[in-house]
Amino acid sequence: AGVLGQVELTTGPHGETNGSYQFSGNPNSFIEFPNDGGLDTLHSITLMCWVQPGGRDGPLFNYKNSGAWGVHIWIVNGKFFNRITKYPNHAFFDAILTDQALPVGQWAHVAATYDHITGVNSLYVNGHLSKTKYIGKTDRISTNDGQVRMGVKIGDSRYFNGKIAQMKVYDDALDEVDIKAAMNEGKVQLKESYIYFTTYFVY
Repeated sequence: AGVLGQVELTTGPHGETNGSYQFSGNPNSFIEFPNDGGLDTLHSITLMCWVQPGGRDGPLFNYKNSGAWGVHIWIVNGKFFNRITKYPNHAFFDAILTDQALPVGQWAHVAATYDHITGVNSLYVNGHLSKTKYIGKTDRISTNDGQVRMGVKIGDSRYFNGKIAQMKVYDDALDEVDIKAAMNEGKVQLKESYIYFTTYFVY
């Protein structure tokens, strides 16, 4: 369960009723999840969701709701963006950004992976590898912070506008085959009083 700011249920990526949340691009339009360890992937990670950009940059999923930066995926300059940060000091690795902007008003599936063994960060769009980069190795990444937010990072004026559905977190760097298989898993019909959040731990 999470805390709902000013977001509304709306049609999902496959036309399903109440299949996504609409973020309106203001500082009160967010969803916040408590992270008591259940979202701490420790080492490697995959973050994925369906997104329909509304023309304004902002966070899709951001560890650490304010201050120093945890691991995060964003829309930046209309493109899909990921930055991995290190535990415990939140030091930056180089960011990775798709070459092409995501079409405004159209659904796209995005996924970002980081493998702490290889040090490789990769971005996938609609199940296909879009960008990959060696950014460096670390034993642990900064996914331990107490709150995770979608739509808004406190203190940053970039507030996401658009729709997000089926946000998923894995504690492994999935490959293209696994990402394609996961794209349509776990479709649920959302209810007004609940937030459904799927965490996958892969061993």
